Formats: sequence, structure tokens, C-alpha cells
Amino acid sequence: MQKGENVISIALAAVVVVTILAIQRRWNPASLKDVASSAEDYILNTTGMQGDVPNIPGYEKLRTYRLDRYRAALYRRSPAPLVFTTGCFVVYNRDNQPVFRLETLEGSKDPWTALYDFAGRRGLPAAGSHARSEYTHNLTGNHTLDAVVGQYSGGDHCCTLATVLELSEDAVTVLGRIDGLDGMPFEGLEVRKLDKNPSYEFVAHRPYMTGCGPHTDAADVLAIFAYVNGRYGEQTARFADYLGSVLHQNLAKWKQERARTLELLQTIAATYGELGQKDEGKRFFALNLNPFVPVLKERGVDPNACIEELENLVDRLPSVAQPSAAPVGQ
Repeated sequence: MQKGENVISIALAAVVVVTILAIQRRWNPASLKDVASSAEDYILNTTGMQGDVPNIPGYEKLRTYRLDRYRAALYRRSPAPLVFTTGCFVVYNRDNQPVFRLETLEGSKDPWTALYDFAGRRGLPAAGSHARSEYTHNLTGNHTLDAVVGQYSGGDHCCTLATVLELSEDAVTVLGRIDGLDGMPFEGLEVRKLDKNPSYEFVAHRPYMTGCGPHTDAADVLAIFAYVNGRYGEQTARFADYLGSVLHQNLAKWKQERARTLELLQTIAATYGELGQKDEGKRFFALNLNPFVPVLKERGVDPNACIEELENLVDRLPSVAQPSAAPVGQ
């Protein structure tokens, strides 16, 4: 109880100090929101209590994380509306001073922002697992730990932004951002080693819808982000062999009649397009569309219009260099 009273007293004192400073400097904030924001920043920078992640007035603390020499917390504005509200993710140094901050959007019931769990499954803690979560990893191979923050923006199937952070001894630095991901964090992101370089790559799954069907039938188009010159950026063109192996796996899957879906068909065509085999992708799609024509007609979709839209997608996709042995299938 005493601890809570101390926090309230510190918060009130900070607001008083900010107000006095505003009067002395003849500062005229545009609104009470500006005053609250300034008070919040003042508290963040002055009232970290040793041994505990600071509280922020007007926010509830949802989760806390230990990130090697740093600690982090996810906050949500309180009280929250019925559906969603604003929040923030803050990283603190050992003195409880904020060294990095992200503005977030959070669900009123469940948090939407997450840290990538390298001990989990696809970045999230595995259900029923007793393994301890690992939120840091040496991704770049330079012996410095890194973390990945996933932010969901809300909306139907859209969108997640992943921010890669380097946790060096002196600072927290953004190494790159990966946008256009599908679903909640981290449904559309894989962390993998794709070559002999010491660094890890990010495989981003981006859905591309056409008039052929809804989101569930969208083509899964891959983009690969690699660590180059101190930052993570899109380097898909360097990984044509990997795309070729993905195409090979999907073609093998297509041979199993039960596995055939419109989503897989569009994905195969799109991957052909990414590999520079645009005509082959279009041909494969047109030759294998017939089993889906009844479904298309039930949806009121003209099959010819569907083929045209898919071809437009294949033409729009940038092509990477041909892999050494690009698989070709029927």
C-alpha cells in the first residue's frame, strides 16, 4: 500500500512541477492532452524506482520483460474503450531511464503487441510448454543480443509491423522494420538461417488477394529480409535458391489431390512469377483452375476475370535471379 501511495505522490508532484514550469516559461499547450503528455515524459525520465519497471500515470502495465541488461514493459491506456485503445512499449536501462519507445495499439481485452519468443513456436510461446521464453537472440552474428517487437494495427487480417532492435551496451538501436505481415504477431514471420552467413534472415509471408477469392485464398508471396551493412532490409533477390525449394515443396504438395486449394494454386503461380518464370506461372494456373470453376461461379466470379487478375499479379511481382536448378512442374 505504501508503495502505491508513493507512486501516486510522485505522479502528482511531477504534474505540479510541469505546471509551474509552464507558467514560468509562458508556455501555452494546445490542449490538456499536451500537458498530460509532457507530464508523462517527465515522470518517465525522473521517477524510475530501482528494482521495478516504472508505472506511467493513465496507463496500466500489461507485461514486463527482461532483455539482458535492459528491461521493457508494455502499457495500455486506462480506462480502455470497449474494443481497442492506444498503448506504448518502453525499454529501460539499468537506471530505469527510458531508452526506446514505440507507440502501439492494444486490444481492450488482450494485448496486441508482443516480443518474438525464440524458444516458442513461430515467435509465440508454445501452448502447454514449460520452456522458459527467450526474448533475445544474437541475430546478426556480431555477439550483440537483439529483440523483435511485433505490433498489430487492428482490422481484418491486417497488419503487423515487426521492428528489429539491437540491444548494445550503450543504446537500443532499430536495425530494420518489416511491414505488410499478415495476422497477429508473429503469424506471418519466420526467423531462419538460409545461407552460411552468421546472421539470421526473416522470411515474411505477405498475402496478395485477387478477384479469384477472399483472403483465405490469397497467394502467399514471400519476401526475405537479410542483415546487410548494419541493417535488415529486403534481399529477396539473393535467395532465389530458397524460393526454388519452396516452389518444389508446393508442387509436391499439389500432386496430392486432397491438398489442392485455390490458395495453393495462386501461391504456386506467384512463386513462379517471383522466380522470373512468369509465363510458366500463368500457364500452371490456367491449366489447373478448372476444378475451382464451380466455386468461382457460386461466388459470382467470372473464371476468365480470375485468370486475368492472377496474371496481373504475376506481372507485378519483381523477379529474382534464376536459381541454379529451378523446378518446373505441371
